[in-house]
Parts: sequence; C-alpha cells; structure tokens
Amino acid sequence: MGKARILCVDDDIAQLTVMAGILKTDGYEVETAKSGTDGIAKAREWKPGLIILDIMMPGMDGYEVCRHLKRDPETEHIAVLMLTAKGGVDEPVDHAYELAGKVKDRLKGFDSGAIEFLTKPVKAKDLLQRVKAILWASGLPV
Repeated sequence: MGKARILCVDDDIAQLTVMAGILKTDGYEVETAKSGTDGIAKAREWKPGLIILDIMMPGMDGYEVCRHLKRDPETEHIAVLMLTAKGGVDEPVDHAYELAGKVKDRLKGFDSGAIEFLTKPVKAKDLLQRVKAILWASGLPV
C-alpha cells in the first residue's frame, strides 16, 4: 500500500505549489484546490486521507469548509490540518489581546473540526512532521 492521499486547499497558487512539491517529494499522492467549494468537491470525489486547508480564503473560508466537510457523511472521516497566516500562538506578541485572538482562531478551527494547525510560511520539515503524525494517528499509510 502506498502513502496516503493529501488534498491541499489554498487560494494562494505559490503556497499550493510549495506544499504540493514538498509532499510529492516525500512520496505522497497530492491534489490541489484553489477555493473552498473546489476543495469540498475534490474531497468528495477523490477521498483523501488528509486535507491541508487554508483559513483565509475569499468566499468560503477554511472554517466554513471544515464545518461542511465534517457534516457530510462522505467526508466527515477526513482529517483536516488548518493553515493560518495570522501567526502562531508560539510567536512573540506585544499585547495579551493579540495572543487571545490567536487562541480564539485556533479554538474556532478545532470547533469546526480541524485536528491540527500550522502557521504560514511553513517549513518543509514541520509540514512533513505534522502530516506524518496525523496520518499515523489516523491509521493511514505514512
């Protein structure tokens, strides 16, 4: 059995190209989608084991996409890793309210059904480490 299928959903073409390249180089089968609605359609059709989902996209944002995926019996089992350009909770902040906003964003993601977060720009080793951990925990081929 080969490695798991991964669907990357992001409106930033450069980000999609980088992510897909990193994952393909490590042997994963990768598809991409440039919008939330396209991502939902590809998830239903292609049945990936993991979706890497941008949060900030025009139209349907990542939270809405994730909620939709988790309500659909065809896609509810797919693990979702969210990406954010808003900054990670481990980055320095000037004020406590900045950290509170970042935590609120993550909680909103977890509430929508995501199981993990990464902060853009993502380093190849960090992306692969998180992907492998999620796939392993989901019982999928790493």
